[in-house]
Amino acid sequence: MSDGVTVVLALKALCHAKSRLGDEYHPDADRERLVAAMFTDTVAAVRSAGHHDVVVVSPDPQVRDLTRRLGARAVSEPGGGLNAALAHGAAGADGTVVYLQADLPALRAESFAEAVAAAGRLPVAFVADRHGTGTALLAVAAGVAFTPAFGTDSAAAHRAGGAVELDPSGTRWPDLGCDVDTPDDLRAAVALGVGPRTDTAMLMPQSDAAHNHAE
Repeated sequence: MSDGVTVVLALKALCHAKSRLGDEYHPDADRERLVAAMFTDTVAAVRSAGHHDVVVVSPDPQVRDLTRRLGARAVSEPGGGLNAALAHGAAGADGTVVYLQADLPALRAESFAEAVAAAGRLPVAFVADRHGTGTALLAVAAGVAFTPAFGTDSAAAHRAGGAVELDPSGTRWPDLGCDVDTPDDLRAAVALGVGPRTDTAMLMPQSDAAHNHAE
């Protein structure tokens, strides 16, 4: 375990999360179940890497309950969007803060541990998503003032703010860079190998199960 590291994730209410997956995961219950599974695999990988100070910010009581069952700290979202939620989750942290996307179903504990170790040698560092435009992970050392800028073109924003990109080729930790927003992203994650909860959630959506039962 890396002492003095707080890992912060934020997840919106499941009923609003990952709407772009709706084309392949409908009705909404199927999509919500998948989002919860991807989140579970992400947190499990982080904790398997030895990071036990994990904070999850969400407005959804269901997400907060799941967070506690995963052994992480649950915090109510104050409103104001993703970056405000992340800042709220990091409040009071006295060491390095690692901001992490909550939808990394292929994440391996080894990749996360290596990235955090590499970031620990720098004031601010990040890992871009597989498209090179978003940010999968942002690490800010203790005592460094740096405001997260997750969202559209966040990789460019973090780079412009002085953060060092740890894997510019996207080949060192492809699992870490594979967050899921679209069906194509999900297929890329599956090709890398998703965690067990995500794999199970994808086997038979509830709508298929209901159809088969009716037959």
